[in-house]
Amino acid sequence: MCGIAGIFDCVKLNPDILPSFKKCVNILDHRGPDGKGIYFDEFTALGQARLSIFDLEGGQQPIPNEDGSLWLVCNGEIFNYIELRKELENKGHVFSTHTDVEVILHLYEDYGENLLKYLNGQFAFAVWDRKKHSLFLARDHIGICPLYYSKIKDQFAFASEAKALFFLPGVTPEINLQALIQTFTFWAPLPGESMFKNIFELKPGYFMWVNEKKSYTRQYWKCEYPSDETGYITDPVQAVDEVSFLLEDAVRLRLRADVPVGAYLSGGLDSSITTSLVKLKNNNKLRTFSIGFEDVNFDETYYQQLVSKNLNTDHSAFRCSNESIGNVLEQVVWHTEKPILRTAPAPLFQLSKFVKENGFKVVLTGEGADEFFSGYNIYKETKIRCFNARQPDSALRPMLFSRIYPYIATNSRTLKFWQSFFQKDLLKTDDPFYSHRLRWGNKSYLSGFLRNDLLQHVSDYDPVDDLQDRLAGYIDPYDPLTRAHFLEAHIFLASYLLSSQGDRMIMSHGVEGRYPFLDKRVIEFANRLHPNFKLRILNEKWLLKKAFAGLLPDEVIKRNKQPYRAPVKASFMSNKNLIDNWFSEQKLNETGLFDVEKVNLLQKKIFQPDTVVSSRDEMAVTAILTTEMLTDQYIFNKQLSWLPTDKYIKVLDYRTEKAMV
Repeated sequence: MCGIAGIFDCVKLNPDILPSFKKCVNILDHRGPDGKGIYFDEFTALGQARLSIFDLEGGQQPIPNEDGSLWLVCNGEIFNYIELRKELENKGHVFSTHTDVEVILHLYEDYGENLLKYLNGQFAFAVWDRKKHSLFLARDHIGICPLYYSKIKDQFAFASEAKALFFLPGVTPEINLQALIQTFTFWAPLPGESMFKNIFELKPGYFMWVNEKKSYTRQYWKCEYPSDETGYITDPVQAVDEVSFLLEDAVRLRLRADVPVGAYLSGGLDSSITTSLVKLKNNNKLRTFSIGFEDVNFDETYYQQLVSKNLNTDHSAFRCSNESIGNVLEQVVWHTEKPILRTAPAPLFQLSKFVKENGFKVVLTGEGADEFFSGYNIYKETKIRCFNARQPDSALRPMLFSRIYPYIATNSRTLKFWQSFFQKDLLKTDDPFYSHRLRWGNKSYLSGFLRNDLLQHVSDYDPVDDLQDRLAGYIDPYDPLTRAHFLEAHIFLASYLLSSQGDRMIMSHGVEGRYPFLDKRVIEFANRLHPNFKLRILNEKWLLKKAFAGLLPDEVIKRNKQPYRAPVKASFMSNKNLIDNWFSEQKLNETGLFDVEKVNLLQKKIFQPDTVVSSRDEMAVTAILTTEMLTDQYIFNKQLSWLPTDKYIKVLDYRTEKAMV
């Protein structure tokens, strides 16, 4: 993984922009601390901040093809590059490096935009075609690697992170209020949007063409599901064999590197499976890394040590204190470039630093299993609600929710509240958002903290209606559980999980995450599984447990799922000065987003020592705090102590045809 940036000017690129463009590349130093390079000609500049994983000495980018008519910058990895390279060399292609990503150039020569169907990887790249005078950009199928772009008059600019674009003339950071409302609803902006006006994100599974006349995007991959029962995999033996083979092969490919590869080990099922498969493919001592929490309610150290001992890994744990979460929150927001609604990214930011300090650049992780194998409670909620909808007057069926949330039945008042919550719109099973609409109800609460004059600007905007318009009925034919899977993959996985908790946190210290469960073959297989193989009654990830039971301790296979979370109230109680500063009247008036009186009432509520604070209020405090930080950093351009200093960047100047020879 690296950081990339580029500019295309359809008239002529002014050489005076080069100093600004160097700053674009340099601000991505955290993504690629191992070297910088820029290609520059009459119309285009391409730049990369490199994290060297393959061909450590000779893999610098930008990379040309044989005659210099094509130039590539790429963030990410092509895991099946060895097989692709052999085929391309047999066809006469000549390679100038031993990197994985150079295969993109030669595939482009043969197949153009159709090259994407050959790639198994995680990537965001740009190919500058000098002969066609066009720029081709693409992002991986599920959105592991980020890619943002902006259009300014005659110029088109792109970068791995939005912050890089703000160094270019004409690109001014301004909060996208609709994207903020989307974030308060879905936890992140909708696909294609960013937190900043006139900055857009290339959607997962899309490519883009840009030339002097026009630009357009097109989808090349999407989550698809069987149209009827005949399309599902219903043979359990076949399902076990296929998931075992696919995940083993996904891990095998993701162990390819010219540097050591470690693994994240949370103690949960998903990371335990990937770690066990690494051990199957590699008998060497495997380094594993994990987070331990000061707060025992969040700590999974026991299970991490259990799996490590079972697999005989060399395990290292970073212990996260409540205070440290607040201490790093400003840096976390600088990397996420969006508000966050919970503190979970902060420990992952610290874990990435810990991994880097231990000398590792690459780790395998278990993300993606929950989204595609029914790991989240939202799938169970949907299944129970559909079951209850068949007998809406039943007094017994609502009790099933206590199987997911045991605290529901602690007293009659709590039970009545939650039963009423889950009964809302119970019979509307044809609603395409049946699974998620209850969760999205927090939007009005969070948005209510905004100033009234800002709310007036978005009074006619409903993010859920917006999403429904964008989907254009695509998920309507599916059953409620399949719709739930699609929504998690479409609006949560890439936009929040792989961004705020994945790429942005792990790359904040120049570490690359690899995700076997997000191999597109694994996803396409999971989407064809009969729903009972994923969620059997209320037993989540049933097939994974069945397929890998022999590799892991029974305690891990049979334990109840513990979602990854981090302390909120306890973290802020340990950092009271942090809240007092950001929620002060002076600060709130300076950023001008939130109603001072409403925020102060929330502040008093959160700091009541003996009061149980609701998850909704914890979410509100975190959302307001991180929105304030984002505005302070990007809109008011506050100087930040952790910004990189200028570093040497190698510039390849190709402004004359003579220089191409």
